[in-house]
Amino acid sequence: MKLNIDTESLSQIDFRPYMVECAYDYYMVAKTASHQRMGLQSVLSVLSIEILFKSFNAVAVDNIGQPNETYIFDRKSLPKKSDPHDLITLFHSLPDDIAKFLVSENELEILYKYRSSFKSSRYTYEPSADKSHRDDIIKLTAKLLCYVVLLYKQQGCKDSFIQYFDVEKLYFNDVQSF
Repeated sequence: MKLNIDTESLSQIDFRPYMVECAYDYYMVAKTASHQRMGLQSVLSVLSIEILFKSFNAVAVDNIGQPNETYIFDRKSLPKKSDPHDLITLFHSLPDDIAKFLVSENELEILYKYRSSFKSSRYTYEPSADKSHRDDIIKLTAKLLCYVVLLYKQQGCKDSFIQYFDVEKLYFNDVQSF
């Protein structure tokens, strides 16, 4: 099977492949840990989405063009005094065409549900931490990873992680399993 998504009409983006790779690493820790805890998996998935969204407003600052390129998130892309961990705030900081490409209306509801989970639920033992979890945020994370990598590939990113990433395998195993 092939994931066929047209990205030609989207604006050209700046590539931040090491951020995408880091987001994938958090996702894979959540997905493949032998000690499956839905609360922890959800928080790691939220962190992965946060990194993906921030990658669209990050500036490369060191080791530019190298596999270990480093970045700083541009806080000016957010409204003053806003929470830089809030998924909805980060979503609204994306270019409009990219936001619409990445997240459907239904998926936006998932983002609203988990918008502050990184801050509110990362300490699962605290009374304010979410106690019930579903896999919707985990599947959304996999979908976003696939779409971002696909966008990078179609826009010409030459980073080896991006080039060798098997979008179809992740998508059809973790997002649209049959």
